[in-house]
Amino acid sequence: MRRSWFLAAALLITLFGGLLRLDAYAGKYGTLEHPAWARGLTRDVAPLARHLRPAAVAWEREARPYVGGDPFSYLKYAREMTSFYQPHVREPVFLATTRLGLWLLDDQDAGVSLASAAASVIAIFATCLLGAALISPLGGLIAGALMAVEYDAIGLAVDGWRDDTFAAAFILSICALLRFRKQPSFGTALLVGLATGAACLTRITSITFVVPGLAWVVLSGGGSVRERLTHGATAVLIATALVAPFLISCALSTGDPLFSINAHTTYYRFAEGAASRAPMSATEYIRAKAASHPVATLDVGLTGLFVRPFVSKWSAFDIWIRGLSTALSWSALAGLVLWTFTPAGRLMLVLLAASLLPYAFTWNIGSGGDWRFTLYAYPVFIVAGVYAWSSVVAAARRRRAIRPLVLRASAVAVIALVLTAAYAALPWWTASETIGRKEALTIEADERSRVFYRQGWSASRLEGNANVRVSRVPQATVHVPLPVKRAYEIVLRFDPVAPPLQERVTVLLNRQMLGTLRLSWDPGRVGAYRLSLPEAWVRAGDNEITLVPERLVPAGIAGPMFTWLKDDESLGVRMWYLRVLD
Repeated sequence: MRRSWFLAAALLITLFGGLLRLDAYAGKYGTLEHPAWARGLTRDVAPLARHLRPAAVAWEREARPYVGGDPFSYLKYAREMTSFYQPHVREPVFLATTRLGLWLLDDQDAGVSLASAAASVIAIFATCLLGAALISPLGGLIAGALMAVEYDAIGLAVDGWRDDTFAAAFILSICALLRFRKQPSFGTALLVGLATGAACLTRITSITFVVPGLAWVVLSGGGSVRERLTHGATAVLIATALVAPFLISCALSTGDPLFSINAHTTYYRFAEGAASRAPMSATEYIRAKAASHPVATLDVGLTGLFVRPFVSKWSAFDIWIRGLSTALSWSALAGLVLWTFTPAGRLMLVLLAASLLPYAFTWNIGSGGDWRFTLYAYPVFIVAGVYAWSSVVAAARRRRAIRPLVLRASAVAVIALVLTAAYAALPWWTASETIGRKEALTIEADERSRVFYRQGWSASRLEGNANVRVSRVPQATVHVPLPVKRAYEIVLRFDPVAPPLQERVTVLLNRQMLGTLRLSWDPGRVGAYRLSLPEAWVRAGDNEITLVPERLVPAGIAGPMFTWLKDDESLGVRMWYLRVLD
């Protein structure tokens, strides 16, 4: 009865999430006139589904559906598909499901939306299963419900990307590995082989989590060593049997079994301005970056592994309940910490970190940091948040359990603080490395630039596509790491906060006056001022570029651009970036 109750509730939550996605499709792409079942859904059911969403949500109609980007390519490739295991730059699972969607919708382009939306719905149900496996049936239902109503995920689900399909495959793979860890058998090995094989055939980069995940459960799971080894080998054979034909097909056709990974290095090198278009494997690409810029590569990798996938989420929950996004993000962080103390939790962390490796080193190049690329990690974060709530409730029921819970969390918090401090300092060493190689460097006023803009500056604020900081003291300093004592050329990009009242800014280098700048003002372009740093005044290491405006102006009279600051707060200049040219 308990199992039936959970299954029925999970299906209802999944249905609710499906209706929200149907509403999103109708709002963005309109109704379908054929076939009859699609006309009924989009014309008759979608208007009813509209009443399920908050009033604050309004979908904007797509003027040119699927034009440009990957969904257009998926449609083209799916229509051209000759066989499931054809050698191709795209793995076959999403192409095959898109082809099925096209067949179901009489070859209308909406078939690619059907494929992605169906996978998104499956991911909701998979999240319920994952939460139930790690927490409880109720915890699984709460996690699934949160995934069902997440509006960034809902909007993406109907746009025809393969990321929902990978999310479903990834979560189902985790569920299968958790079951195998608890009870190694032929049945659980079959589930692991099928799920991980499907994940690899959706994104071949899944190898990065499949291999360590299988190794982890075989070495540390339940049952006897013989059972784990025997059934682990079975899982490997099943996954290999599914994936190998695609790798062999690519190898025979292109000479590279990992063609669907390595072909994309051309895009990333082009986005970085590299002139060479010669073939290069993903491994060689990362190795070359690490060899030439080790500190910068480490900084990018750590950000891609531990920061960006997490902080880019959560905002859409406030559409339902104000403050829910913040509460969920903090509870998810706590849940990830608590997972370090349980065997299943450690497996989750291994799978999550290993799955993010392909993303970690390319997120800052071109469109490599798009939200959708880490959609698959979102259900894991959500389950971690629910796990934290569950742990607190369990500890409250058993008072003796509170103390070890607090001690464990405190120990991890101390370690996290130390690592956070080290991470905050990484941009400094990255900048020093770049300047030391005589490469141009831009010190932007973004969130990670606190090590450069230490005192006297406001918090970073995004204005359009640019991050800015505002000076709040008579002398505001930008710290610059210059590894060698020599002459340098820099460009300062900043504007006065009140142009009619501020005409000049004096610039100092290490307390020596470089000169006084007469400020220009163009509302469409931030001012640019080029200066030379004399070798005699430069220090090897930390250098201070100080800006001294002729007067400070209260935020209240500086204009509507500064309403985010207190009216009586004194302001100097609005800083965009400092660039070291050579």
